[in-house]
Amino acid sequence: MINKKEIYHFINSIGFNLIEHNTSKYFGDYFDTFGNNILELRFSKSKSFETVDIRNLKDKEWYDLALVKAVLHDEEKLVKVNTIEEHTEFLKKEIEAINYLFTEQNYSSTKKKLEDLGNQRVNQMFKGKI
Repeated sequence: MINKKEIYHFINSIGFNLIEHNTSKYFGDYFDTFGNNILELRFSKSKSFETVDIRNLKDKEWYDLALVKAVLHDEEKLVKVNTIEEHTEFLKKEIEAINYLFTEQNYSSTKKKLEDLGNQRVNQMFKGKI
């Protein structure tokens, strides 16, 4: 389970501000969105499944952090399940590189890579079923 206090403190300390917060009265489901002048990060929990998503400020499309990690680390196995703790550690270590990917000059290339990897992940997940 994510240590929200720890990761949110880190996010705030590097210039991200809370933009949106919503917590359900039931089951502890939530989403919290933070942003800086380049991107937004969304931390959410639904039905005991926690995720971290990311998007460029000027785009409506969200990408899960696993795909961003695959872009940065040239990963080919895209169906590996990462824990929320692994995601937050990755985020802490790579936030500067992530910001760089989502800058205006790099975003079109990043978006293309993320979309391609998303398609590759679908093929890996449903190999022979599509």
